[in-house]
Amino acid sequence: MQRRTVITSDSPLPSISEVSVVQRLHDHDAMITRNPLVVHYERCQPPADAPTGESHAVWYELTDRINYLPGLRGQVRYRACFHDTPQGLQTHIYAPMGVDIRNEWSVRRGGEGLYLQERVELRCPLGMTGFIRRTLTRAHRELVARLGQMDQPWGDE
Repeated sequence: MQRRTVITSDSPLPSISEVSVVQRLHDHDAMITRNPLVVHYERCQPPADAPTGESHAVWYELTDRINYLPGLRGQVRYRACFHDTPQGLQTHIYAPMGVDIRNEWSVRRGGEGLYLQERVELRCPLGMTGFIRRTLTRAHRELVARLGQMDQPWGDE
């Protein structure tokens, strides 16, 4: 049985230009390497059964290191497509065991200035929801913190 979970988070981006943040979101290599879970990745061709809307996106095969329990680690290999948008980035992850994750990262303007909004739609087997949600939340929190460190090198800068 599959369960659908939506997670939305807003992170303030003080004193960072919208253009700079969008450029960083469009830098797929840097976004991938800044993700604390990813241990390997390479660009790949879209699968033959890729949905029409995703067949022209940029595809990667990624390997994450996952801590299942204290002292018990493993690796998960999966494919994901990346699609740049005017305000950010959309990704769609196809992981083993029916795990399907759609991320939308977008720069928004609010009363206090700019913020990065991340919307995650997670579909996975019912018993895995809590674990995957916690793992994603921790990893993405660290990725957003790294994105906000504009004075530090990003990618090949």
